[in-house]
Amino acid sequence: MQAASLPALADLIARLERADPALDAALATAAPLATVPMREAVLPLARAQLALVQANADITLVADELRRYQKYALPGKPSLQIVQLRKQQGAVKQTALIARQNFAQATHVFLRESGLTAPARRLPTDFATGWLVKIATV
Repeated sequence: MQAASLPALADLIARLERADPALDAALATAAPLATVPMREAVLPLARAQLALVQANADITLVADELRRYQKYALPGKPSLQIVQLRKQQGAVKQTALIARQNFAQATHVFLRESGLTAPARRLPTDFATGWLVKIATV
């Protein structure tokens, strides 16, 4: 499932923080069995999704830069720039793994608090991602 874009998620988070009445109405109709106010359940999920999307964008950016430098590198000992980029790539991948774990945890908390259930044969994280995309467009 394709995640919402960075600007769409940032806009959704801003709307959730300022208590947009139209968004609150849409959230109430989307999950009528919620045990907490939906704004409180969706906000951590949206923040976790934003961190995950940003981490994935950072991975792509660092990988592209590393490929660009390695393309013309001489054989033998790697240059200092390539070594630093490889370290940065490792750090960014670690950040992405943590963001993925945080999103999975936020998804389970969201599903428990909202009263929604993911369809059979579908990952809860994919369901939550699709749900956020729908809510972000409201």
